[in-house]
Amino acid sequence: MNWLESELGLLPFSLKDFLLKFIIPVLSVLIAIVILRVLARRITRRVIKNQERQKRVRHNVLQVTRVLAGLGIVLSALNLLGGRTIVRIAFQFLNKPFFTSGNTEISVITLILAIPIFMLASWVGKITSSGVETRTLRRFGLDAERIFALSRLLRYSITVIIVIFGLSAIGIDLSAIGVFFGVLGIGIGFGLQSVIADLFAGITLILMALIKEGDRIHVGNYEGNISRIRLMNTELLTFENETLIIPNSQLTSGTIHNFSHKDLSVVIVNDVDVSYNSNLDQVIELLKDVASRNPWLRKDKEIIVRVYTFASSGITMKLRTWIGNVGDRAEARSWTNLEIWRTFVRNSIEIPFPQRDIHIKAESNEDGDNLPVV
Repeated sequence: MNWLESELGLLPFSLKDFLLKFIIPVLSVLIAIVILRVLARRITRRVIKNQERQKRVRHNVLQVTRVLAGLGIVLSALNLLGGRTIVRIAFQFLNKPFFTSGNTEISVITLILAIPIFMLASWVGKITSSGVETRTLRRFGLDAERIFALSRLLRYSITVIIVIFGLSAIGIDLSAIGVFFGVLGIGIGFGLQSVIADLFAGITLILMALIKEGDRIHVGNYEGNISRIRLMNTELLTFENETLIIPNSQLTSGTIHNFSHKDLSVVIVNDVDVSYNSNLDQVIELLKDVASRNPWLRKDKEIIVRVYTFASSGITMKLRTWIGNVGDRAEARSWTNLEIWRTFVRNSIEIPFPQRDIHIKAESNEDGDNLPVV
């Protein structure tokens, strides 16, 4: 201990100061951060049922706690080294306003304080909307579209309210900021027409519940599941696991092909050609038998087989089968096609190749010889 004290004597602090001003504050900050992480994990586990949302919230909490830990260590080190003068000068520099309007003075410190306000507002909005969606709205027997629209509206409303009160608490006069952005908007409004269109399109999608997260939609040349809906854009996850970022204005300006808007059930159609020599009554019964064995079949719906057309190579049959979930459509169609082929092979039903009949007529020339003419 004497050796340690002699070594510390060369530094601008004593062993007591090192313990009281650095070790204990840092340990306190770390313990508080661990407690905060545990509480956040338990709260998200109880309130948020979606695993992906839980991961996003925990990731955000982790990032905030890392910043707080680093800030606590730096402040403790400055306090230990007698850096109060440096901190005071730096604080005065950062607190010097670079924008003044009425009673509002915006400095770097103001912007730094605004960051946790926006993060807190977003986090509280997500937590509240998820809790209300799972615990309150579902008890009223509302459909999925209305639950989604109300929860999103509640989320954005709470976020805006917290931001307004938070910015007012750090000394920002929102009326002055509104005038500033109003003047700024006149200059750049024409350049942000598409952004504004996407914003109002996102509000329309949410309020009218045209689509919701998890829906299977077809837009343009792409089809997939909606993974996330934002105010400005929508994320679409395709079958190839590609994520498409679609501006909301594109969704509201055209036809939205929503496979699961009201009902996840869908009809799959399997086309097959049979030979003109086939017994169509037998073909119809075989196709119905195949459909009745479909693992994804909705048994309360009728299986329909139609004689669609008399084609050049054979007779086209259409089998229409109801399945319970549009997400199983590709597997169900493929299974049905394979079973049709197996069933036709067992029962000697011919699936004809494309063919064309050519008739050759003979004509006589001047010498009396017959010449083929096509």
